[in-house]
Amino acid sequence: MYISTKINKAKVGMKDKLSTFTEFSNNLFPHEIDYLLSVQQFQKPENLHILKIIHHNTHYPARPLPFDTSIDKRTYSYMKAWIHENLQKIDVDMFYAWLISVEKSIMNDDIETGQEKELLNAMDNMHPTAYYFMKFYRVIQHYRDYLIVRNRVINYQRVSQFLSEYSEHYLRSQTINNKINEAAEKVIFKKLRIPEEFSVWEQLFASNYYDETIDGYTRYRALIRLTILYYTNREFDKLKLVYQHLDEQFKKPVFYSRRILANYYANKAMMHSKLGELEEAERFGKLSLMYHNNDYLFYLINLIDVLLKGNKPAEALKWMNDSLEEFRNSGNQYYRIGYAAYYIRTLLANGNKSRAVEYGETFLQAYKNEIMEFRWHLFFTAFLDALFKCEKYSRITTLVHRFRLITKEKHLQGTNQYLPVIQLFHAVSEYMQGNINAEATYRSLSQLVAGLNQNRFRSEKTKEILQTIENGVPDLIARLKKEIPGMINVDYGTVVEQ
Repeated sequence: MYISTKINKAKVGMKDKLSTFTEFSNNLFPHEIDYLLSVQQFQKPENLHILKIIHHNTHYPARPLPFDTSIDKRTYSYMKAWIHENLQKIDVDMFYAWLISVEKSIMNDDIETGQEKELLNAMDNMHPTAYYFMKFYRVIQHYRDYLIVRNRVINYQRVSQFLSEYSEHYLRSQTINNKINEAAEKVIFKKLRIPEEFSVWEQLFASNYYDETIDGYTRYRALIRLTILYYTNREFDKLKLVYQHLDEQFKKPVFYSRRILANYYANKAMMHSKLGELEEAERFGKLSLMYHNNDYLFYLINLIDVLLKGNKPAEALKWMNDSLEEFRNSGNQYYRIGYAAYYIRTLLANGNKSRAVEYGETFLQAYKNEIMEFRWHLFFTAFLDALFKCEKYSRITTLVHRFRLITKEKHLQGTNQYLPVIQLFHAVSEYMQGNINAEATYRSLSQLVAGLNQNRFRSEKTKEILQTIENGVPDLIARLKKEIPGMINVDYGTVVEQ
């Protein structure tokens, strides 16, 4: 009886141990395990067996394999420590945090002997392709100044030699970053005026991202700006090719940190969503939410968009309700407005039309200035949709006039971001109130949608709005489908964020 009790306790202990290890392994990213498999040199087959199970489970979470309970629990403890240690070695964020602490010690004249040894060892192993090479170079410059006034000749010579050897690399990276900054201003603030400029900035960002002779930080900055450029111009097929290359880069110790990986997964989720690849978009959207940082709401909104497109409104609402505290505590108005807009859309998708209108009204009254400053088009697209579905046509026209939304929307005309969503809602709302006749309404609708079907990404949004307003003017929408090329027998698309 005593022996049996001991055995049962051992089994329970092992299960508890494995549940802890399972929880740990479930929080690992696929690319982390890809990298670890590429560098492992295990002598014990049990270690490799465990790593391969983790690899399978991170890549196929819907079909997880169980861990082997016959393997000694000390092996699992070893594997947890080994994984942690090997990821820490290549984590650029951890390296940066250490570098900042050393720099602070240097600037405060209280650097310790141990820190100096670590800094010199890092200097001996530093290469100009390292992610934070530029920051490291600047810290070494500070360290050289520190050594000069203390007449530390031996270390001073080593440091000076390093600075001299890599000065051209440092200056080159600085020059590239200045060019990237200049170009990013034009791209992000949408100052592109002619198509030729798009090609110029595309070449600048792409060439620097693909250049493996420069530091990782500069390369990744170029990549992010290339991503923004492609999103702004709806070049998602081009972006997919870039991300296929980046996918392989993440399997190497080049750009690794959990923060960077989560951002990559969020961007991939958006890309796959725009390309209509919803299963992949959902997978990467959920991966991005495994890392909790200040961009969590942004990543959440991406996932909600995918779930709504995939006709999973109940799951989308659960994600949003579970993140209400995150929303309330966020100081980022851009993300908060995005959350509010998608909360309205999620309520509508779940059939809660009145609740969607109530929420929209409350949020508008509390944050109208922030909405108009940051994301007025996104918010009003969702809110007017809710009002239309509740047949509150006079409220739509009142809001459109009060906030001069048509004028603001027309200012986007001629850009890839232009979608006449507000004008469509307004035109039909005027008709439903008897302010204009059917023929005038049809002319307005046909003028607004003409040409939008030439871009499949913009036409998807337009078609969804037409599906919404069809309930109010079915005859006019039927006529549009018949008379406008590209509107016949085309499935309605889904919401895309502006």
